[in-house]
Amino acid sequence: MQEEPPIIKLCVGIDLKKNRLDKFLASELQNLSRSKIQSMIEFGDVSVNGVIVQNSNYILKIRDEISIASFIVPETNRLDPDESVNFTILYEDDDLMVVHKPAGVVVHPGAGNRHHTLANGLTHHCELSSGSDDSGCRPGIVHRLDKDTSGILVVAKNDFAHENLAEQFKTHSIKRKYVCFCYSVINPKSGRIETMIARDKNNRLKMAVSREGGKLAISVYRTLRIFANFASKVECELLTGRTHQIRVHMSHMGHSLIGDITYKTKNYSVPKEIGNYLRTFPRQALHAYFLEFVHPRSQQLMHFESELPEDLQQLENLLESNF
Repeated sequence: MQEEPPIIKLCVGIDLKKNRLDKFLASELQNLSRSKIQSMIEFGDVSVNGVIVQNSNYILKIRDEISIASFIVPETNRLDPDESVNFTILYEDDDLMVVHKPAGVVVHPGAGNRHHTLANGLTHHCELSSGSDDSGCRPGIVHRLDKDTSGILVVAKNDFAHENLAEQFKTHSIKRKYVCFCYSVINPKSGRIETMIARDKNNRLKMAVSREGGKLAISVYRTLRIFANFASKVECELLTGRTHQIRVHMSHMGHSLIGDITYKTKNYSVPKEIGNYLRTFPRQALHAYFLEFVHPRSQQLMHFESELPEDLQQLENLLESNF
């Protein structure tokens, strides 16, 4: 069972001078940048008097009560190196590394999770860029994968590379492709999913397709293989990079990923022989297998691919045996 994220609660006092929501939070949370606070508001992490507010210009009143999902607020600016973190280096030069992150490894620290992250392990290996925000807790981290998603990440070793790569992600010029295993058969077998995604109003640990607010999310999918009518192997390309995007989009289409308890929408019909195996698969069956970007310094097109990890190979073999 997942724990609810810790919540920061603030009350607007009578000495209110900065009555815009983002300005007030910036004055109260001085270890966070204004842009980070605005991003939190836009993404639905801030509530006023129990109602989510996604407008940074919202005007506060005296005695308003503000709640903030605080899992991104750093506990300290120091990141401890950790040589025990498991990852594989696929490529390395003076500007960047391309690494394979196994399932089960968190990318960077958050509240209550300061150690044993990929960022800790990377910091032990070499010097990295100063980080993607003001916290100093995300050195080198340009993009992320969920804890239980395996696959390829590019990591910046200096601020020049970090800024360049971050801009490529911002303009969506970096190509990212994933392989996933989902329940049943998608119809049509290939297509484009375009929605808005925001934090789920009923569960702060989840994201959801939203009709009001959120950020644009675009995924292009292609069915690679169908296992009878009970499962499919699907390639997904991200044209945007929202939190849990593939998991949310597949669930929204009615085809939850195998092993994804958080976004499972219903009980699917599967062969009895493998039903228990699929129901207890220990993580979402999702692997970031393809990454392509322009090297910040040389301007060379860099291309990387990664085979399925052992657990997903075993899953595919089992699905094939019950085809």
